[in-house]
Amino acid sequence: MEDLTLEQINELASAYCDMARSLNEFQVVHWSQLTHEQQLDLNAYQNSLLDRAQAIQMRTTRPAFTNAHQMTGRILEGTHKARTSLQQLDDLPVAINVGAITVALAAYAARANARGIEIALRELDDLTKA
Repeated sequence: MEDLTLEQINELASAYCDMARSLNEFQVVHWSQLTHEQQLDLNAYQNSLLDRAQAIQMRTTRPAFTNAHQMTGRILEGTHKARTSLQQLDDLPVAINVGAITVALAAYAARANARGIEIALRELDDLTKA
């Protein structure tokens, strides 16, 4: 098992913060279309991603992977794809699900759950297909 390097930790934290920002931007653009519950869900996803970023930077979470470079690359690619899709999506339920699955991806990464990461990435891929 390989511990994440400082660079990988910073890249993941940055990706989580960027995703939280993208969720916020989506929320602002679609504010009038969102129900109160959807607003709360988006807020919760943003907070969760920011918490994950802080946990990994403060090293409260110390994931280790068999191939850390490959796994972090896949997580970064998945979060990038999720952020990009939010800029193009007008389907509110799909966009909210993209946020939820990205939160799940970050949670699986924190626990170094490779199977969970693969499932979350597959679900993100299914949701973000054009």
